[in-house]
Amino acid sequence: MRFKLALFDLGGTLINYENSPWPELGRLGCVEGAKYIKQVLNFDIEVEELNAKLHNAVGRMIKSRGNTDVELDLIDLTARTLREFGISITDGLPQKFIAAYYRPIRDQITIAPYAGEILSKIKNAGMKIGLVSNTIFPADYHRFEMREFGLYDYFDFALFSSEEKIRKPGKEIFFRALKLGSSEPEDAVFIGDRLEEDIGGPQSIGIKAILKYMDGRDYSADIKPLETVRNLKELENIIFI
Repeated sequence: MRFKLALFDLGGTLINYENSPWPELGRLGCVEGAKYIKQVLNFDIEVEELNAKLHNAVGRMIKSRGNTDVELDLIDLTARTLREFGISITDGLPQKFIAAYYRPIRDQITIAPYAGEILSKIKNAGMKIGLVSNTIFPADYHRFEMREFGLYDYFDFALFSSEEKIRKPGKEIFFRALKLGSSEPEDAVFIGDRLEEDIGGPQSIGIKAILKYMDGRDYSADIKPLETVRNLKELENIIFI
């Protein structure tokens, strides 16, 4: 067996989250968030203003983060945005707003072709399987989605940046994955759809990395994967040799 541990990214690799453009999903999320605030507080928020304030705040926080691998705190960011509208923050309000915001995203996600089949073959071959995913949303959202698509039980562990508080391509989250997978870097392979996070990150500590090509991604960075595949079925000819 070429590898002992297979590490996967989630979005764009096993589950497709971008079946609609992110700006459109973000606006629809604000529509749902504004409806929630109206329902529970009888407070009107203008959707376009909410959309601008919330996503500008995300952009500013990303810029202020610079090159660090610290993940954004979406709950804190949401609370501060709602306060700008004069809303008093009570326990659970930002979390429930985020749940409403996320509904349009969840409604349009789909499983990647051959995801369950390749995970089953890897598991049956005796390899460990782990997940390392960047997300600002609560990890339990994605665990739910993985269960809904029948993927979760294939995994020995799953690391989400919103829960770990660190993100790819930083080295620490990959070291955590290796420890959980009881693996040395040379015995592991990472599969993901982004060059810097999913190829450059793991390769920086000696993990081989395979690019799951996605139309529309920026692949101009000078980072070379072990292999490039356009669908997960192609992994069979790389992993099982």
